[in-house]
Amino acid sequence: MSSVGPVPMPVVLILVCMLLAMAVARLWPRRKGEAPLPSAASMVLDMLLIGLLCGRISFVALNFALYREAPWGILQIADGGYHLAVVLVAGLAWGLWRLRRWPALRAPVLASALIGVLLWAGGGLLLSAWQERQMPLPALQVADLQGDRIDLQQFRGKPLVLNLWATWCGPCRREMPVLAAAQQAHDDVQFVFLNQGETLEEVQGFLASERLMLGNVLLDDDAAASTVLGVQAYPSTLFFGADGRLRELHLGELTAAGLEHKLRRLR
Repeated sequence: MSSVGPVPMPVVLILVCMLLAMAVARLWPRRKGEAPLPSAASMVLDMLLIGLLCGRISFVALNFALYREAPWGILQIADGGYHLAVVLVAGLAWGLWRLRRWPALRAPVLASALIGVLLWAGGGLLLSAWQERQMPLPALQVADLQGDRIDLQQFRGKPLVLNLWATWCGPCRREMPVLAAAQQAHDDVQFVFLNQGETLEEVQGFLASERLMLGNVLLDDDAAASTVLGVQAYPSTLFFGADGRLRELHLGELTAAGLEHKLRRLR
């Protein structure tokens, strides 16, 4: 499973852990006769939001050369472009600063935040291990644009970016130039563009109209890859290691900076 409906599993995990942390903060026992205090749960939420904002800003700043060519990509927060260390440090720093006036809130807020982080880290490891085991590079027969049959297993041996897409999908169309540029720039990584459920004429017409020069454009007539991999929305981009094991899955449109970040981790 790669998502719950259109929501990627990593996002579902973050939301669940955030809600659990807020629940712990809200249910934390208070001393009798204690004066009314600000909501501990809302402080935990604020720590997360401040951390994410700072993590995003730092990522954009360090990759500004890539974002400068397409500034709208800065707002594409779903591209996975966050620096985790900055998220954690900024969230904690803001929480400590905010709690300086309310010592009684330190225990529930910091303990709840720690529980949320530990649940997220543990859940992320379990999710990655499960996806790696359940979503290997499938042994599927697909067709190239000349009509020849190709087994996806032939792409084992080098890192692989497998993009599941369709011509009717707006985000798929928008990210294609980014993927095309990455294919040209990274000879050490294989890129495969596996169209889902469309005809040769539809795919060739799209490539011609957009003037895209792509290698490894393949046709999966009955969208078997989506079924085997549990993909429920497009575009879905899967990053496989040279051994054919899934390293990362991205649901939604990729930016140049977000893709470059994932390629560094894939190598």
